Amino acid sequence: MMIQFVKTGVQPHGVAPSAEADALQLVEICGRTAYKSEDKITRDSARSFVLMLKKHGHLSVLEHSNIVLKVQRGSLQPSSSPTEFYDSLLKGLASRSAFHRLRPLNGVPDAGFLMAGSLRSWVETLNCWKNDCSVHYPFFLYHLGRFFPLVFGTGVSGSPEPGFDVSLVGAEEQTAYLRKDPACDLPLFVFKFTCDRGITHEVVRHRVFSFTQESTRYVNYRNRGMVLILPEELYPFYDDATQTFNTESPLIDLWMKRAETLFEWYRSDLERCKPEIARDILPNLLKSEIFVSGRWSGWTHFIQLRDAPQAHPRIRFIAREVRNYFDSIGLTCAPPQ
Repeated sequence: MMIQFVKTGVQPHGVAPSAEADALQLVEICGRTAYKSEDKITRDSARSFVLMLKKHGHLSVLEHSNIVLKVQRGSLQPSSSPTEFYDSLLKGLASRSAFHRLRPLNGVPDAGFLMAGSLRSWVETLNCWKNDCSVHYPFFLYHLGRFFPLVFGTGVSGSPEPGFDVSLVGAEEQTAYLRKDPACDLPLFVFKFTCDRGITHEVVRHRVFSFTQESTRYVNYRNRGMVLILPEELYPFYDDATQTFNTESPLIDLWMKRAETLFEWYRSDLERCKPEIARDILPNLLKSEIFVSGRWSGWTHFIQLRDAPQAHPRIRFIAREVRNYFDSIGLTCAPPQ
């Protein structure tokens, strides 16, 4: 069937994983969704895929990740106290501070602190520190290399900075910190939305999030067929189990005729144009898969705005599903005003 209708859907992927292998697999899934090349995923393909992205500077997909480090006073006497180290780190980040989350343990830096950032944040921050000859560069290169050697190397050119213990904070521990103190905002929550392109235009307005979306520029739908999001007025005629219509109706005929006409124009344009040009005729209702990653503060704002009576019904459905996920893990967002 060259024309298909599917319903809007939400697939929670939970907290971005902390282990390197799992983190790289998630990044690969997000990246290959953009090109609809999921069939190329193998057991060992994530490493080469992510290193390819890093080499070519295509770092946006690396934002679907989160490395949280815990820095504490060790058994040896450090050259500076955790508070002094924390203060110097704040100064050293400067304009990069917006790309990381820093949180003192127990409210005071002298007990240690937590520092979070996506793979992209850490890669770019290390590059800035390297160019500035920052004292923080060898320290964090060493420890990032311990936990993510495939991305950051073995850290042999870095320094362990005696006197500080650095550990990797797992997803469950991150969530525990969030439940205790919502302001810490450490975990990164990942969702996959299946929706029309009109709704993705609304989703990407939430610029604190990270996005990777199915690309009509590179994906050729000639043989794939055209999948559209089911309009609300066709819900009574639709069978969820088979994802087909279970009865006849003039409304179904009307929508199918429209879709078939547009798809025929699209395929005709592909005879003389690349997909990036032929896509001009594709409808706003075209199904798009989009990965969206963000921290708790961003998702609470999203729910407040999008689960409101004046919101579009499809994005309101998405916001409610996101709310339901957070409810299921014990994080409650206040209802919209």
